[in-house]
Amino acid sequence: MRGNHVRYPPGRGNVWIPVGDARSAAAGLSLLTFSRPLPLAAQRLLHTAALRVGPWVLPGRREPWSPPVAEHLWSAVLEQATAVAGPADGCAVYLRPQASRTGAAVLLLRAGRPVGFLKIREDADELDREAAVLELLDGGCGTGCRVPEMLGRGTAAGLSWMMISPMEPVPARPARDVRIDELTARIRERLADLPRPRDVPAHWEPMHGDLTPWNLRRTRGKVPWLIDWEDTGYGPPGADEVYYLATRAAVYGGTVAATGYGEAAAHWHAVVTRRRADDEELSERLLRALAVLGRPAAGSERSRGTREGRR
Repeated sequence: MRGNHVRYPPGRGNVWIPVGDARSAAAGLSLLTFSRPLPLAAQRLLHTAALRVGPWVLPGRREPWSPPVAEHLWSAVLEQATAVAGPADGCAVYLRPQASRTGAAVLLLRAGRPVGFLKIREDADELDREAAVLELLDGGCGTGCRVPEMLGRGTAAGLSWMMISPMEPVPARPARDVRIDELTARIRERLADLPRPRDVPAHWEPMHGDLTPWNLRRTRGKVPWLIDWEDTGYGPPGADEVYYLATRAAVYGGTVAATGYGEAAAHWHAVVTRRRADDEELSERLLRALAVLGRPAAGSERSRGTREGRR
């Protein structure tokens, strides 16, 4: 897996893209999770150029390959992971950019084609939750979205890892035309058997826990992918819908039409405040949207705005 990489996006550099061959470079570019139109257009342009012309067209300083963890830890994890996914001769790396959320993900490649998506964490709890959820969802059957399949799970040299099936190695755009209320209802139904901790209030419901435009994405076909199930658990009624509406407003602007989600909005207000140092500007926009979503509904029924407000 030796070779040079370039780091994207500019200023953050948390995605390491291999530049040894065209197919590997294009696969690495697929790890970028942009939501706004201009960066998405640039990503698609670079992806097409890398495939047609070669990786030399990618701007940026070439850097020697460096594993996302210490070399001896990486060797131990890779040995177990490739026993599940098969041999790999290259990879692209995604480092979590948030200070409060450490860990890495590695897209393993063979001849430039993805063979598995490897998540590595120091804390096993996140991957334990995601593994249990992926088994329940069985590829997303009945949810109205596509979900990765779990290929393997283990611990090596004190690190926890999980291998899941990769998405198609193409730029993925946010699925903004999804009826989010219908999607969240299907998720709750499919997660009905999710173990409920004793300290969870009886009226709380299963939730994805990180339902955002950058985690609900289209690659090929009409059915979107819903990824990153590490925060799945229980939350106040409407928690997933509220977080999606708030993050969508924070990313794309515009007004939030829905109100009446008092408990769910307060829940996310506490979470965003706790993680505020990760991205001060985004957090401020999120908190403003949550303030609107948490306002009392006009009548006795919770107001969810117009159909357009739920999309």
